[in-house]
Amino acid sequence: IGEIAAYYAAAPVRLGGAKVPHLMPGDSLNLQTAQDTDNGYSVFEQSLLRYIAAGLGVSYEQLSRNYAQMSYSTARASANESWAYFMGRRKFVASRQASQMFLCWLEEAIVRRVVTLPSKARFSFQEARSAWGNCDWIGSGRMAIDGLKEVQEAVMLIEAGLSTYEKECAKRGDDYQEIFAQQVRETMERRAAGLKPPAWAAAAFESGLRQSTEEEKSDSRAA
Repeated sequence: IGEIAAYYAAAPVRLGGAKVPHLMPGDSLNLQTAQDTDNGYSVFEQSLLRYIAAGLGVSYEQLSRNYAQMSYSTARASANESWAYFMGRRKFVASRQASQMFLCWLEEAIVRRVVTLPSKARFSFQEARSAWGNCDWIGSGRMAIDGLKEVQEAVMLIEAGLSTYEKECAKRGDDYQEIFAQQVRETMERRAAGLKPPAWAAAAFESGLRQSTEEEKSDSRAA
């Protein structure tokens, strides 16, 4: 080893200020190439994130923000799983806290006579505190993966009587009463401006007119 070190120390070949290493007779230069840089780390990371997501009650895709190689069905199933957990936490924590805050405000408003209970009320505020403060809280809406399919689903549920406008609008984070009131205002403004009604409104009107005409014909035939 000493002879090799002395050889390389005594052979300082330089070219343009740069040292050119000259190998000792019998030495060879072996270049090492990088092999698999992953070495299974990606699989380990995915497995670890899946365990963390399961412990937090959310999906792996939402935790890792990795939505690659997902179809609509898998994305919907993943979102529904997380949505069920969020709705449970919202109802158990956020809604309770909001209701307590509303009850405190309502009690103070009644004491200050800002709000007056109906004269025919059977129970006072203290006797039926939970009943007077019973309310539903609408939070942020669910993320729409495919807006067209989800709207079609909501329409079919309402038409089949399996859901209501209140529930379907709440899923989107909206209040159905505000939507109805806004639709009435917009319809009146469009009519005053001389604009045609939307296509869905015209189709609904024609369908209702056709149905009423058929009912009148059937009644006249029966008479």
